[in-house]
Amino acid sequence: MRPLAAAAAFAAAALASGAAMSARAREFPSLSELPATPFTLQDASLASFGLRAAAADLAWVQMLQYVGASLPGLPADRPGRPYDHLLTLALRVARLDPSFHRSYLYAAGILGWFRGVDRPEEAVALLQEGIRRDPGEPLYALYLAALAYKQKGETDRMIALLESAFEDPRTPSQMKTILANARKARGEYAQALALWERILETPRDQAQHARARLQIAQLKRLMHPASPLPSPPR
Repeated sequence: MRPLAAAAAFAAAALASGAAMSARAREFPSLSELPATPFTLQDASLASFGLRAAAADLAWVQMLQYVGASLPGLPADRPGRPYDHLLTLALRVARLDPSFHRSYLYAAGILGWFRGVDRPEEAVALLQEGIRRDPGEPLYALYLAALAYKQKGETDRMIALLESAFEDPRTPSQMKTILANARKARGEYAQALALWERILETPRDQAQHARARLQIAQLKRLMHPASPLPSPPR
């Protein structure tokens, strides 16, 4: 079975058994399962003092720092592999605190949907780990199914799935922008405009508000191009 076909089957099974999975107690992975990074000593030290949640918060901030610019102490990305270390950094957060669903979802969105990244197999691996480590979170299975639709070219079904989670407070802002851009790329300017306006109206999406204003203005110009100037009188 091809990896993404297997992922789709895995997602369907996870959705079907979500209630049973949520009843299982979450278990913290052993510190030996943390991925090797320049910050391993920092993580182990905090965790050994019973501060795993604080260690995960710090790891999350460092992951965002890496995505936004660069993270001191981390090797440069290899040529042709943007966000080369993102999977490792996301797993670092998640294995410090398996219930840190933002780490799985945020990184999977970049790995699976960002233009120029296109590493869906890494997104699949991350989401599957989320299902195992953080059972009962339905967005992992939903994103797996959406990725499978994307790879099969079934964009309508992918968009429908992502839109079904648009108002979920756990949906990362960047996934909302991915959805709006997918609508725009298909020439569906009115739908894209509506999505950007919803982003702008949502306080928890504040990090995307400046971008939303730019996109709204651009989409309005695309929908209502300037009327041609009248011909000069003869």
